[in-house]
Amino acid sequence: VGAGGDIRWPRPTRPGDVLHVESEVLEIIPSRTRPDRGIATVRSETRNQKGDVVQVLVAKLVLPRRPASG
Repeated sequence: VGAGGDIRWPRPTRPGDVLHVESEVLEIIPSRTRPDRGIATVRSETRNQKGDVVQVLVAKLVLPRRPASG
């Protein structure tokens, strides 16, 4: 489930392109209103076979949390 984000296409994608995506988790924070949920900010970068960046996505994702151990 998404909670907002930003997507850009700095270069066009062409038929026959071979695409590679790398993603990085930038931040994980607990939800202020739902203790069983957290929000992760993820940055994904898509490159073509030449190494050109063709898409950049920064998204906030709502995820289930594990119960706190205690």
